[in-house]
Amino acid sequence: MVGALQYATLTRPKFSFDVNKFCQFMVAPLDSHWTVMKRILRYLKGTLSHGLLLQTTSIAKPLNIRAFCGVDWASDVDDRRSTSGAAIFLGPNLISWWSCKQKVNGRSNTEAEYRNIAQTSTELTWI
Repeated sequence: MVGALQYATLTRPKFSFDVNKFCQFMVAPLDSHWTVMKRILRYLKGTLSHGLLLQTTSIAKPLNIRAFCGVDWASDVDDRRSTSGAAIFLGPNLISWWSCKQKVNGRSNTEAEYRNIAQTSTELTWI
């Protein structure tokens, strides 16, 4: 069931962080983790028509690459690491996105933001 949830995050990035957090406790799951899984499944059932859709674009207009990034400084109560994320669009379509913990604990929100900007810039350069 967890593998199916991970597969569903490809088109539903909104709950990818929740599924990732859930997977961290798969070695010794508790009843509360099962409750979280059922909540995610109920959310999916209620929002079947939502998700990422690819839209057509005009050939006459050039495609713009836009990136949005952000960080939640020291938000994880387990290890106090910052969670960073980004979304990269080509025209109106989302082509790359991620949400992950930073490997280093930042001393400030600004430091965590700079790390996230650097990671997003690297991804943009690759694209």
